Amino acid sequence: MTKTYHLLTGLHFTLCTLAMIWPGALIANRIEPTVLGLPFLFFWYALWMLVLFAGMWVAFVVRHGGSRHE
Repeated sequence: MTKTYHLLTGLHFTLCTLAMIWPGALIANRIEPTVLGLPFLFFWYALWMLVLFAGMWVAFVVRHGGSRHE
């Protein structure tokens, strides 16, 4: 794979990780407002976990072409 692929994947992973720990947790460290019945911090973590999953899934499809290797 190219350097660009690895750079973008690493940046995505780093951004999502930083959003879930410092400084991202400082931004979202509130109980109010509630989103979907969850305190905002829980929603923040769930949102970034979904963004991380989606990005890693896209990286997998780009790298492997969406086919399963058995």
